[in-house]
Amino acid sequence: MAPTAPGAPQDVRVTPGDAGLLATWNAPQDNGSAGDEPQYTVVVTKADGSEAARVTSPEPRAVVGGLANGTAYRVAVTARTAHGTSPAATGADAVTTAAVPAGSAAYREIVRQYLDARAGLLTGKHATVTAALAASPRAASFQDLLKAQAPGLVESREALARHGSTYTDATAALSDVLVGTDDSGRVFLRAAVDEKAVLKQGADDPTGEADEGRQEQRFTFSTNGGAPILHLEADAPAAETVLTESASTWQGLDVAPAEGQDADDVPDEPIALDADGFPVEETATVRPAIALRAAVSGSGTAKWASKNIGTKWEYGQDCTNFVSKALYYGGRMKTRMGGRKHDRAWWQQYYLFGSIKNKSYTWSGTENFRRHMTKYRKAPSVSKRNARPGDIVLFKWKKERVYNHAAVVVGNNGRDLQLRQHGGVSRTTLSAAIARYRNKANYIERVVILRPKSRS
Repeated sequence: MAPTAPGAPQDVRVTPGDAGLLATWNAPQDNGSAGDEPQYTVVVTKADGSEAARVTSPEPRAVVGGLANGTAYRVAVTARTAHGTSPAATGADAVTTAAVPAGSAAYREIVRQYLDARAGLLTGKHATVTAALAASPRAASFQDLLKAQAPGLVESREALARHGSTYTDATAALSDVLVGTDDSGRVFLRAAVDEKAVLKQGADDPTGEADEGRQEQRFTFSTNGGAPILHLEADAPAAETVLTESASTWQGLDVAPAEGQDADDVPDEPIALDADGFPVEETATVRPAIALRAAVSGSGTAKWASKNIGTKWEYGQDCTNFVSKALYYGGRMKTRMGGRKHDRAWWQQYYLFGSIKNKSYTWSGTENFRRHMTKYRKAPSVSKRNARPGDIVLFKWKKERVYNHAAVVVGNNGRDLQLRQHGGVSRTTLSAAIARYRNKANYIERVVILRPKSRS
């Protein structure tokens, strides 16, 4: 059969903003002959058909800036692989860009100061929310939101301090910023937020461990004729995704529904957590010897995870898919055939007639992955002290029936585990991951560390 190009993107939606616009779409239902996801090209044209802007994106969304306000624009999106380019998909109507009240720079500055104040509370730069607000000229625009978050931030800071840890050098940077007015008349700011911090563990830890991640966030304001007030921040792709009856997006098809499972169905050996929810300090134990023949390469798994942390997400929740790739490509763990819903199977995507993406549930669902590793790979649980690069950390939240997140261990300095993951924070530590949720009602209540042993 001759190679074929991908089908057209679907469900193109265009949101105008101040001197820019946001285009979102769903992936093609048919990727053609390609085994990889397509790259996208977004072309923005004026009413006379002349091209105003052109951008490329690996994700099904793009922010386009540098446009003129008061001008009508149309958007066309194409998908491209090594086998060709799809037909263009266009938005239903032209959209007109327009300035926002008070100017987009004001909203950008409010968000920047809000993120700085939040980081200051977590690091201890500001001891109280009152001090954090006093240090911000735009505090009146976000004081209610920060006051609501402050108790949890301070509690996390104090819990870390009780365990000899502290955050330092926390920063946040905005890129791909678009400010506009939504359908309800509220002003929004959409941006990619890069947050970085260093978690130091004791006076004898001069460098600390990096804790960093990139998230696309959407901030919503009200004006009511006065100064802008920041009310809400949300995950932008989640808020913008539109699912249609055509099922053009395949997210969610490769994970068993949580309501049909219970973590207690399969016994585990979680590590001990103290009253603050952090791992209990352990006494040294002798590591059991394991056979090297046909063993999963822990160093290979960790190296792949570190090198490929920036790879494209294939699912809205991509953590286990990322872990499985690290084990397969880096650790050389072999696939196991079987029905895609059965715990005995573990296999990567295949393409039915060269087009439809598919994977076993155990490849992309955390609870399914845990069941497969414990029941069919006989992966042992290990302690935090004995964890090493290539081990897999699984997390279960209080209000969820199953384990719902996975990460790869890439280092153990004796005080904490360094993790790489496809999550809100891509480079983090075990303590930081727990601290991020410990002040919430749905906190992390169980953590298990598995050691993949047999390749086959």
